[in-house]
Amino acid sequence: MRALLILIFLLTVIRVFGQVKSDSVQIRGVGSYYKNEEIGLYAIEDYISGKEKCILQTKVDSVGYFEFKLPRLSTQKLVIRSKKNYAWLYVQPAGNYLVTFPEVNDLDTKNPKGNQVNLVFYRLDSLDINYKILGFQNWVDNQLAQFYHLKKAKPSEYDDKYSKMKKRAADLYGKDTTLFFRYHIKFTFAEMDDLETVSALTRQQKFAQHLAKYPIYYSNEAYMNYFNVYYGNLTSFLSNTVKDKLYDAVVYRSPSLAMAALGEESELKNPQVRELCLIKLFYDQFYEKRYPKTNLMFMLDSIKQFSKFPKHRQIASNVLDRITDLSPGSRFIDYSFVSVNTRDSLTNQKLEGKHIYFHFYDPSSIESQKEIKPLMNLYEKYKEYIHFVTVVVASDSKKTELNLPWPVVELTQNDEFIKRCKFHSSSSYILLDAAGYIVSNPALKPVPNSDYDTIESYFFQIKKLISGERRRR
Repeated sequence: MRALLILIFLLTVIRVFGQVKSDSVQIRGVGSYYKNEEIGLYAIEDYISGKEKCILQTKVDSVGYFEFKLPRLSTQKLVIRSKKNYAWLYVQPAGNYLVTFPEVNDLDTKNPKGNQVNLVFYRLDSLDINYKILGFQNWVDNQLAQFYHLKKAKPSEYDDKYSKMKKRAADLYGKDTTLFFRYHIKFTFAEMDDLETVSALTRQQKFAQHLAKYPIYYSNEAYMNYFNVYYGNLTSFLSNTVKDKLYDAVVYRSPSLAMAALGEESELKNPQVRELCLIKLFYDQFYEKRYPKTNLMFMLDSIKQFSKFPKHRQIASNVLDRITDLSPGSRFIDYSFVSVNTRDSLTNQKLEGKHIYFHFYDPSSIESQKEIKPLMNLYEKYKEYIHFVTVVVASDSKKTELNLPWPVVELTQNDEFIKRCKFHSSSSYILLDAAGYIVSNPALKPVPNSDYDTIESYFFQIKKLISGERRRR
């Protein structure tokens, strides 16, 4: 049945492709698993923040067909997302694509949180960027498989064969004139050199060979991956003098002083590269203790507004969104409160070591009031394993009489913490792990939702995990 669907699909759309305008991109696909579901096409805005932007949304029809038509796009990587699953493909100007979007890859198991799956392409032109990149990656894998066993046993022989493989690649692909593909090959091997060769180049040699003469290619994943690796943990490669000057620049909240400090490093003479490194450095260091967070945010905002490189304004904006976004997996924002009932001081550091269940309470809401009793029941069962903190969000400065056995904090809707948490509903919750990272936002409530789920299922698993660890000690 699946084969018949694909055959019908191909016969239907091949005729249409001849009518597509030469400056547009068209993607037609079939995915039986996604019938009647929303499906989105996302562009990767930048490879520093990793932020994606939905550029087109449509719906898979009742048979499983979907279609995206876009105006002319530059060559780049896009992501298709539906029902928690996602797959990537490259597109190029005038590209026409026939694909199937599977539920799961053949050798993978289904993950309830979603799977990365591989698209299956049909009638892919040999000049298309997907054909070239997939073919190159397959060629590299096959070549490595022939001598990879020598890596530990005979490292010198391995290095020799690896070098010959790179020369064969130059012979095979050297005449290709597609800039995107040439960058892909160049920086795929640049990153592989660090991972696969025994006699790696020095940092100075890497810079001279791979970065010094190559302009930044923001939308090329292979280039940006290597850029992120090479300039990752940049502070460890800076001289002490530059480190001190950079710290002073952050204290003074001056991007120009920071740029001047980094400019003393030989590999950061190019102002465009230097500013991109500065944005990356601020992002990498935001959750460390080296620099004041508010100063880093101020400087990123300054770059966002005043950088002479338009792409850097966008990247700085995306980084700011990332560090202020309270999505699962990200670190929770800094806070410092004094509980109105227990008089305890509440900070990130003092509450680390246990999961934290933040309860945002609106005293004017009947819904909030009804959740107090089931919340008390949960507290009695799980207080040994989880910190409970209630944040009363009042529309005015009136005190709220709330008799709870755990810490209560009173804030107004205009408080910066409430704005950062994006509190909008009458009652909401956020669950953090023991290290201060967000597990769920919004988290389930102590009362059942429409699917009859409550936060207790999470609490039970936390208790089970901690109890098991204690028994093993």
